[in-house]
Amino acid sequence: MVNGINKNKIRVHYDTEQDIFYLLFTEKAQKALAEETDDEVFVRFDQDTRKVVSVEFLNFQKRITNVFGKGMKYLGSEQPERLFFPKLQGNTSV
Repeated sequence: MVNGINKNKIRVHYDTEQDIFYLLFTEKAQKALAEETDDEVFVRFDQDTRKVVSVEFLNFQKRITNVFGKGMKYLGSEQPERLFFPKLQGNTSV
């Protein structure tokens, strides 16, 4: 457990149609309040306990491009490579 968060229970989800990346800290969906903590970053938390339920990053692909450049793309959480960097693909030394 790190800072009160059981990292074994953190799940990720990427909605390709809406371009939203989710960090989920609960097993099931639950009622929560959302607060925008940064430009297009929302933290959802339980109103009674104040524990974080999820963090949502809107326009995720744009964020990845801004940080890493146009060559990097998020492929989705179901794929083990997660981030695709064309210059590194096939390079076994990386």
